[in-house]
Amino acid sequence: MPTLSQEPPEPSPVEPHRARRMAESFGVDAQRYDQARPGYPDALVARIVAGSPGPDVLDVGCGTGIAARQFQAAGCAVFGVEPDARMADFARALGLRVEVATFEAWQPAGRTFDAVVAAQSWHWVDPVAGAVKAARVLRPGGRLAIFGHVYEPPVEVADPFAA
Repeated sequence: MPTLSQEPPEPSPVEPHRARRMAESFGVDAQRYDQARPGYPDALVARIVAGSPGPDVLDVGCGTGIAARQFQAAGCAVFGVEPDARMADFARALGLRVEVATFEAWQPAGRTFDAVVAAQSWHWVDPVAGAVKAARVLRPGGRLAIFGHVYEPPVEVADPFAA
């Protein structure tokens, strides 16, 4: 007699946070990940910093600290939350303060921040629980900044593909 699989159903494309195990596999080679992953425009970082009431930043899903390092370079005090211990260890080795947890399960212990940023990571966070947690840890006038990469190939590559 056939039995039903005990595995949860595959997440729909609109629910990537249910496929978090994929994100938690990125730390297999954290150094290579850090070298290959592009940074973010300095103007974007500057705009987020300028719009925040102060310099304290929480980086959700900080990975190896690519965005966190950019915010530090802009004068911010950055604290990271990262579910993959290997990625967190890499970020710590570069001087970042990081706790290992998913954002939803992370315990802020009364800490609050001027900005909560999620650089290419918010899609791994449960949208309802994540929004509630962000609202709880933001100081009055704080900023939630969710951003990522948009890959646009050069015209000489894009046009043939479009054709």
